[in-house]
Amino acid sequence: MNKTLDLHALIAQLQRSSLSTALRLHARLLVSGLHSSPFAISALISLYSNLSLPSLSYSVFLSSSLPHHPPSLFVHNSLISALSSNSLPSLALHHFHLLHSHPVLRPDRFSFPCAIRSCADLAASEHLLAIHAVLFKSCLETDVFISSALIHAYLKFGLVADAEKVFVELPERDVVLWNAMVNGFAQLGYFPRAIEFFDRMLREGVPLSRFTITGVLSVFTTTGDLLHGRMIHGFALKVGYDDGNAVCNALIDLYGKCEVSEDAVKVFDLMPERDIYSWNAMISAHENSGDHAKSLRLFALMRRSGVWPDAVSMATALPACSQIAALSHGREIHALMVVMGITGKAVFVDNALMDMYGKSGSLDDAQRLFDEMPQRDTASWNILIVAHAAHGLAQEALKLFERMCEAGVEPDAVTFVGVLTACSHAGLVSEGKKVMERMKGEFGVEPEMEHYVCAVDMLGRAGRLEEAKELAERAGEMAAWRAYLWASGEEVGRVEEVVERVVGRDEGGSGGWVLVANAYGRAGRYREVEKMRGTMKERRVRKMAGCSWVEVAGKGVHEFVTGDRRHPEMEKIYEVLQGFGCLG
Repeated sequence: MNKTLDLHALIAQLQRSSLSTALRLHARLLVSGLHSSPFAISALISLYSNLSLPSLSYSVFLSSSLPHHPPSLFVHNSLISALSSNSLPSLALHHFHLLHSHPVLRPDRFSFPCAIRSCADLAASEHLLAIHAVLFKSCLETDVFISSALIHAYLKFGLVADAEKVFVELPERDVVLWNAMVNGFAQLGYFPRAIEFFDRMLREGVPLSRFTITGVLSVFTTTGDLLHGRMIHGFALKVGYDDGNAVCNALIDLYGKCEVSEDAVKVFDLMPERDIYSWNAMISAHENSGDHAKSLRLFALMRRSGVWPDAVSMATALPACSQIAALSHGREIHALMVVMGITGKAVFVDNALMDMYGKSGSLDDAQRLFDEMPQRDTASWNILIVAHAAHGLAQEALKLFERMCEAGVEPDAVTFVGVLTACSHAGLVSEGKKVMERMKGEFGVEPEMEHYVCAVDMLGRAGRLEEAKELAERAGEMAAWRAYLWASGEEVGRVEEVVERVVGRDEGGSGGWVLVANAYGRAGRYREVEKMRGTMKERRVRKMAGCSWVEVAGKGVHEFVTGDRRHPEMEKIYEVLQGFGCLG
C-alpha cells in the first residue's frame, strides 16, 4: 500500500518537474524498485519528451524492455507520442509498425493519432492510406480523435475529397472535427471553404471554441477582411473568449496586417499576460504600419520585460533598423543573435540580417554574412544583388547574378528587378536589354510592371526617350509612364503628350501630379505649376510630407517630418537651422 502511495506521489511530482528534479526522481524510482511500473515508465517517457529530450525517453523505453516483463501498450503509446511530438516522425512510425506486428498487443485509439501525424510530417501519403485501411479492420474509423487526425493529415496533403469523406461518414461530429475542417481549409488557402464550414457550424448550433475563433481570424487576416475580423472580435468579447493568449494574438495579427495598429495596441494593452507570440505580433503590427521607431522601442521593451526574443522577433525587428538607418541597433540585434546561437540556423533570419546591413550601406558586412551562410536560397542572392544595385555597384551586381546562375539557383522576378536597377543606375543599356531578353527566353520569367519601370528608367536616363516611350506604351502601366515622365526632364512637349495617362489616374497618391508640376517648374512655366497645384487642392490630392531619421550615438533614433514641431527639442533644432540660413 505504501509503495503504491509512493509511486503515485512520485508520478505527480514527475509531471511538473524540471530536468534536475526529474533525474533525482528517476533515481529514486530505480532505488525503490518502482521503476518497473508501466505508469512510472510512461510518466518518465512523457516528462523527458516534454523537456525536448526524446533520447532519454527512448532510453527509458529500452530499459523497460525486459524479456520477462515486456512494455505494455500504455508504454508503447507514450514512446510513439514522444517521438512524434519531438520531430522524429520516422522513428515514431517505425515503432507504430512494430506495435502493429506485435504478437499480443494491438494499436488502440491513442496509438493511431500519433502515427497519422507522423505520416503527415513525413509527407508519406501512401503510409497514411495504409493506416486508414488498418483502422477499418480495427473498427476505429469513427473514433473522434482518430478522425480529427485523419482530416488534418488529408487536408495537409491537399486530399480534400478524402478529408470530406471522413467528415461526412462520421455518425457524430464534435467541435474538434469541425475545427479540423475550418483550420485545414484555412491552412490550404481555401478560404471560401473554411468560411463555408464555419457558417455551417453556426447554422447547426455547434458550440464554437477558441480554436474556431483563431482559425476564422486567420482567414480574415490573410484576406485583409477587417470588417468580418471585427465581427469575430465582437463575438469573442460576447462569449468571453477574448482573455486567452491565442485569440488575442490572432486579433493583434489581424489588426497589424490590416494596418490598424491602434486597435492592435488596445488588444495588447488589455492582455493580462503576454507570451513571445504576443510581442512578435505587436512588433510586426507597428512594422506593417510603417512605424519603424516604435517597432524597435517595443523590441527593447520586450527584453526589459523579461521575454527573451526568438528568431521571428529578430527577423521582424531587423527591417525596422534598415528602414530608419539605425545601424547600431541592427548590430546590437546581431550580437544578441550570436549570443543566442540563432545565426546560421534559419535562412530567413540570416537573410533579414544581411538585408539590414545592405540597406544600411554596410555592404562589407552583408557580403561577409552571405559568404558565411551555411545555406542560401533565392532571396539570399536577391538581397545582395539589390544592395549592390542600390549603392551604384552595377558591375558587382551583374557578377553576383552570373554567380547565382552558375550555382544553379533559379532567378525570380525580384532578381531581375535588382539587375535591371543596377543597369539603369550605371547606364548599362546594352547589358540591361540582354537581361530583359534572357528573362523570358532563358529563365521563363514573364516581365512584370516593376521590370518595365526599370527598363523605361534605364532608357530614359541614357537619353533614349523615344525607346523609353515605346516601352511604356507596350507596358501600358501607369508606373511606367511615371518613369518616362521623370526621364523627360524639361522636355515639356513630351510631358504634355502623356500627362493625361498619369494625372488623375494615380491611385497611389500625388506622385504623378508632382512629376508634372516639377517638369513645368524646370521649364519656367510657373502658371502651369500654379494651375496643377490648384487642381491638386480641388481634388484633395495631398503630397506626402518628407521624413528623415537620424541615429545619434547614445541618443537613439530621432525622426523629423517636414513642418513637424512635435520634437521635444524643437526650439533648439530650429535655432540651429536658422543659424545655418536654412530657414527664411
